[in-house]
Amino acid sequence: MKFETIIIGAGRSGMAKALQLQKAGKNCAVFSKGRSLYGYNGEEFREMGGTVFMGDGVVRATIENGLVKAIYSENFGSIPLEADNYFLATGKFFAGGLRADMEHIYEPIFGLDVEYLKNREEWFNRDFAAHQPFLDFGVKTDAEGHAIKDGQSIKNLYPIGEILSNIK
Repeated sequence: MKFETIIIGAGRSGMAKALQLQKAGKNCAVFSKGRSLYGYNGEEFREMGGTVFMGDGVVRATIENGLVKAIYSENFGSIPLEADNYFLATGKFFAGGLRADMEHIYEPIFGLDVEYLKNREEWFNRDFAAHQPFLDFGVKTDAEGHAIKDGQSIKNLYPIGEILSNIK
């Protein structure tokens, strides 16, 4: 299956980008792992011809020569889903866009480079009401907004929204 653009994540950022691209005449698909789209744009997006894969999560990707070649989802299994461009709008920890173990923080679909504090004791503030450092962690991008994996830009993958790093 081939699209011009695939957006992974149907929250505020994902659906805003999907609607923008669909209005620009792009053949766009959105993967929504949850049961519902972020309410304000889902219906309009579908009415404009957008494709929604509801309740389907992207689990891995094929990357070759600095480009995403295909993604694979829970429901489509080994069937490759291809696009010219991909947007990653999966959110951070609570939405599953970033995951953590006892030693590091990682992005689970593409294995993107994640910016975070290496000392685990610095990941949080003991004052619950204070700013929590882990909320600033996120994937790295180059100057053009391309995702970075193993220090190299992926020219057709664009992280957007909450998954981006806010570390200054």
